[in-house]
Amino acid sequence: MRVRAKVSILLVLLLAVLIAAQWTIQQRLMRPRFIELERTSAQTDMQRVEFAVERELESLGAAASDWGNWAEVWRYMRDHNRAFAQANLTDAAVQTLKVDYLAVLRPDGRYEWSRALDPATGIPIDIRLNRSGLLEPSWLEALANGRTITGLIDTDTGVLLAAGAPILDGFNRGPSRGMVIVARMLNNPELQRIGRQAQVPLDMRLWDKSSDAHAMSHLTETATTTRVEHTFTNQSGRPLLVLGITVPRTISRHGDAAVRYSTLMLSFAGGVVLLVLLVLLSRIVLGPLARVTDHAQRIAAADDLSSRLDYQRSDELGTLAQAFDDMVERLADSRRELADRSFESGAAENASGVLHNLGNAMTPLSVSIAALRQHLHAMPVDELQHTLEEFLRGSAEPGRQRDLRQFLELLARELAHTRTQAGEALAQIVDQAEIIEGVLAEQHVKPRAGPVLQPITPAELVKRGLARLNAAQRARLDVQSAPGVAVLGELLLPGTTLALVLQELASHAATCAEQAGQARARFDVDAELLSTNGRRVLRLGIHQASGGLDAAAVRALFQKESATAAAASTGAGGRGLHWCANTLHALGGSIAAHSDGIGRGLRFEILLPLQP
Repeated sequence: MRVRAKVSILLVLLLAVLIAAQWTIQQRLMRPRFIELERTSAQTDMQRVEFAVERELESLGAAASDWGNWAEVWRYMRDHNRAFAQANLTDAAVQTLKVDYLAVLRPDGRYEWSRALDPATGIPIDIRLNRSGLLEPSWLEALANGRTITGLIDTDTGVLLAAGAPILDGFNRGPSRGMVIVARMLNNPELQRIGRQAQVPLDMRLWDKSSDAHAMSHLTETATTTRVEHTFTNQSGRPLLVLGITVPRTISRHGDAAVRYSTLMLSFAGGVVLLVLLVLLSRIVLGPLARVTDHAQRIAAADDLSSRLDYQRSDELGTLAQAFDDMVERLADSRRELADRSFESGAAENASGVLHNLGNAMTPLSVSIAALRQHLHAMPVDELQHTLEEFLRGSAEPGRQRDLRQFLELLARELAHTRTQAGEALAQIVDQAEIIEGVLAEQHVKPRAGPVLQPITPAELVKRGLARLNAAQRARLDVQSAPGVAVLGELLLPGTTLALVLQELASHAATCAEQAGQARARFDVDAELLSTNGRRVLRLGIHQASGGLDAAAVRALFQKESATAAAASTGAGGRGLHWCANTLHALGGSIAAHSDGIGRGLRFEILLPLQP
């Protein structure tokens, strides 16, 4: 996957995470606030209902006080004047007060006179207060103490809003000669009137045992409504009825709409920012990086060391491009020098093999450079610069400044991590360059001083040889190293040359596997030290499970015509096994091949005398 696609996917994922986080915050924080506001509004509506009931009781208390502080009533309770009773204690008096019940009580609690009218027809009806005709203890106490009292009274026909006032002499003086009680039936018309005062749709039901006896107020919610119920009691604390209001959940509905709108706006704004960011990245980072990558791939594919990128930039990409051009220039100089020395010495075949191996070494070098380019591309330099400029301006609000500071810390850690990865990639490039320099050094000193020897273990030797294969060849081989490879320690060997020989043998095995239609083939390597004529000899055994030849083909395997044709057919540059045999012979060693027949694999045995 190209860097451009990776960056695009990463930015899209970041936008998705941002939108998901914003949606979660709104659902977990903002929406509950709307719901709580809605509940508070419903409870406030119920408080208005309670205040309306209290106002009704206060109005009844005022009417009861007017009658109780009437001098004529005070005198009537003393002399029981029949003319007063006939003129004032009538149905008309009840209707004039706009109440449903009027009673005059003696100081001992007995009724002097009482009258109840049906609210709908105005016809007198019988009502028994508290269903027994007796007053509650709190009402009897108010009667005895000569004070006003209000509250709800249960009757056999319904619940009354009632008020009682002491009977005084007209000047609010006593002693009290009883109590006047006025009451209004809490029916549907009265309920609607209270609802209009509270500005809410009000309903009522009598309290029963199914109601919550411990909660005076109860709130329930559905998907569309919020309902609040309040239990009203008499002066003794016994629940009598439940008033309820049901309001639509408009606040939470508007809150949900606001949450959706803000999420859509964030998604749209994020999409615009993402598009602008991708365009800027393409122009500033991704495009130039792709140019460097394409140039490196063209050099690796065409093996044309005369091409130069000549990319003029003052940032890290410009430095990388200049370093790559310098490295290609040095490599071209080395190749020209090697070709000139080979021509002068007459070893044209050997020089051709060296150039072939240098070409093979360029492939992993290009891969390492591509990895370095990817790491450098991942460095968010422009984001850091823009964020730092905004942070240093200090014009943003404190929350934005805090976010910028956190973002700068995150970018700093990302740059440190990317720098570490780039350092690793540069280390790989240095290793590949050392391989190239080793090849050139060996060929440079060979005519005068013999092969260049270096301390190296057989295990490291095998690792270097297989590292030169391309990805397709490595994927076809199942490499197995015998215990003898790991047991042997460092030996003084021409490491670079032997690694190239092992590369050719592994490349030959991968080619045989491909021609045989095998997805993967075993490639076994063994090593041991022998003693011949008092001299130590390193034996390397290589067995490839793919391929296999008859006896005649095995004898011709290392001949130039056969090996060159086989190598050219696989893109090996015309070196192949013939070059391996010549190289080992020049080092004083030998290579032999064995096969049990066609399709039964090949075994190679390399013998190399060690220097004292």
